[in-house]
Formats: sequence, C-alpha cells, structure tokens
Amino acid sequence: MSRAEASAAHARYTIAAMVSPRLLVPFSLLVLVACGSDSDSPPGDDGPGSSSTGAGASGSGASGSGASGSGASGSGASGGGSTSSGGAGVGGSGGGPDGPNVDVSDPQLYDFDLDPHELDPSTVDSLSTQYAVLDTRTTPIGKLVVFLPGANNVPGDWHQHGIELAKFGYHVLVPHYNNRWSSDGTCDGQGNSCGLDTRWEALVGEDASDAIEISRADSAEGRVVTMLKYLTTEHPGGDWGWFLQGDDLRYPHMVIAGISHGAASTGLYAVRRPFSRAVLHSSGPAGDTGEAKQTPLSVWYALAHTEDPSYDPIVDSWDNWGIEGDPTSIDGQSPPFGGSHRLITSADTTYPHCSVVVHDSTPLDGNEYVFEPAWRYMYGVAP
Repeated sequence: MSRAEASAAHARYTIAAMVSPRLLVPFSLLVLVACGSDSDSPPGDDGPGSSSTGAGASGSGASGSGASGSGASGSGASGGGSTSSGGAGVGGSGGGPDGPNVDVSDPQLYDFDLDPHELDPSTVDSLSTQYAVLDTRTTPIGKLVVFLPGANNVPGDWHQHGIELAKFGYHVLVPHYNNRWSSDGTCDGQGNSCGLDTRWEALVGEDASDAIEISRADSAEGRVVTMLKYLTTEHPGGDWGWFLQGDDLRYPHMVIAGISHGAASTGLYAVRRPFSRAVLHSSGPAGDTGEAKQTPLSVWYALAHTEDPSYDPIVDSWDNWGIEGDPTSIDGQSPPFGGSHRLITSADTTYPHCSVVVHDSTPLDGNEYVFEPAWRYMYGVAP
C-alpha cells in the first residue's frame, strides 16, 4: 500500500469510527497508519523495523562502555554532550524521595536492547526487541518516559525518538505490546465497548475484553515492570528500580507518551493512572471524556500536522476533551507558544502523520530537529 492509499484508508476509517455522540472516544484514530523508518508498510504487517525482532539483538552507538546480560545488549557512547535541566513540572535527580540516584561519573549513552521473551519466558505475544535508554551526558531529570508505538509498529520504529528523549535527561522505555488489534478485525461484531476494553487489556493486562486475551506479562505495563526489574540489576548506575514500588509503578514520576494508536492509548492510560504528564503525537485520546482523570488535563500536551489526513478529527477531539489552549502553530515560534497545550505545524515533510516524532520524515535545520523546542516544551524540559 502506498502512502497515499494508506492515508486515504486511514481518513475513511477515522471518520467512520467517530460516531459516538459523546465521543468522544476517538479510540480508532490513525489505527490504519503504520509509520516508522519505512512508512509504507501496509496494515497487518508487524510494521517497519520488524527486523529488530529476535533474541539478544545488539545495540548501536559510538564506542564506549555499556552493559550487557541475559536477553539484552547495551552500547554506550562516551564523551560530552548537551546538558539540560528540568522545565516546569519536572523534578530533579539525586535519589531519595524525589528521584533516582544516577551515577554520572562516566558520562555516556546507555542504550539497551531487551528481548521480552528472554526477560520473561511466560511471554507469548508481541516479542520484538524493546528499548531502554539513558544518557548520562545530560543532567538526569529523575523521571521516566514510557513511549507507546503506533498500530502495527514495533519499538524499533521509535528507538531514535527514545534516544532524543534521553538526550533531554529522561530515563526512557519503549515496550512492545499488542497494538495490532485495532486493525486486524479483533472487535468486528463485538459491540461498541470492545475497542476501549481491548485497548485497556493491552495496556495493563486486566481481563477487560471478551475479544482478546492478553496476560499481564504481555501488556504494556507488565513489560515496563519487567524491564525495570531487569535493569535494576543490569544497570544499577541508572537506578531504574527507583520507578518501582514492588510490582507497581511510581506513576507520579513518569510521563506517558505515544504516536498515533499509541497516543490514543496514552490518553486512556492517563485517564486511569496518575502520571506526571501525558504527551500525544498525531492523535486524540481514547476513552470517555466524562471519566474522572487521574492525570489532570493541565499536564496533557498534544501535537499534530495540519496535512495529516485526520487533522480535523484530531484537533476536534482535543477540544472535546478540554486539552488546554487553542490550536497554536509552532512554526517559526518559540516556547511557550502562548501557553497552549494544543500544538500544530505545517512544516514541509514527506509524511505529516509520522513527522511529529523522530522519523525519517521529521524536518531538520542542519543537524537539529526543527521540532526539538516544541518537544522539550511538551515533555517539560527547559531548552
């Protein structure tokens, strides 16, 4: 399927999906678009970057010490790097109650490839390589970003975005979980609640949907817990275990983010868990606008491209949900963009839907991403 065909199919599906008078559940936004390093992958494929599937895939990076162990390879990049401090709403580092105690004595990029089945042999689904990234060349923020890939994508499609977020000072995890259900007919004939229930089961492993069976170990949240437990011993200098309380996550010290289907899931997840921030790229939230929100709307941020085939439904959903501000262009502007949390761009790009995260289609200014100032603003990091 060409990009044009995928875009047209995507637009038709989005319009058909948005039929609830309350909506206000745009949970099917963008589910037919598989964007990654090769954005022409048709629906139903495992997505671009599926070559990352397999055990013990080695990591990439410049020379330097890294970490390795069962089910993972890590690579580090030695040398200096930019330093950034936390912006509004971002806590500091240094251990104790406010953040992990990160060892920055040997500054480098820690980039771990994590095989889900080797980390937990009980896993049976969504087994592509996952990523954990921490860049100690940057002052640690002391918070964790979990980034959710789009429909049919694998974590490798958004590995570079994870590296970018680590450059900001975040601990970053990109898990693999079932994001195929929204485009493979799982909910055909299952009733109006199927999409929301299935999305929730994929996120946390609760038995919410009659249409699918996803264990805790194969859910996005279960994968994050397993990755953190592994990294606790594999990379003690990163103090990854600080984000755990037993088998639970320290949500108030985490940012949930995603692209497309992953952004819609970000919305549902933010409604039901108390994250410090929610960041949506190229989608509106999934869920019920009337449900009490454990992550307040005051810390939700969103970005979309005006040439995205679903641009109008996306920005309408932001309005319906009450995300703060008006649609505000970031083009030629600097943060804080008038204080709006609803950001838009019309920058030249070959693939608008995927361009608003790190992707082959993301516009550059020299060696810098044009959207980096906007990303820093959305993720709460000072320039």
